[in-house]
Amino acid sequence: MTVVETSENAKKLILQTHYYKASYDEIKKLYLSILEEEKHNVVSVNDDYTEIYSEIPHMEVIAKIIMQDPKETSIDFYINSDFMVGAKGKAEKFIERVLAKIEATFEFKGVSLHKEVTA
Repeated sequence: MTVVETSENAKKLILQTHYYKASYDEIKKLYLSILEEEKHNVVSVNDDYTEIYSEIPHMEVIAKIIMQDPKETSIDFYINSDFMVGAKGKAEKFIERVLAKIEATFEFKGVSLHKEVTA
């Protein structure tokens, strides 16, 4: 089992938290349509925790969508992938495709905008 996770402090650019000029509902609606295109089975949508859980064979995805303010929303991913070959790469490619589709619709604000700086 391979775990791929995005976060504010990730070293790799694609794995850093991405921010968009959009609301939670706008990102959620678009992400759900992307999951449909990607043939993911949406298992649950939890608006209380702002999480969407989906799966395909050999991959489970939890997307966390957080509205920082009415016009700044971030998306992070936690992916369990158990492909025999290339599990990490397939997870990262999924993230790349999703982010590219979001950026085609909403203004990209940046990555890791709320990173905690440690001394």
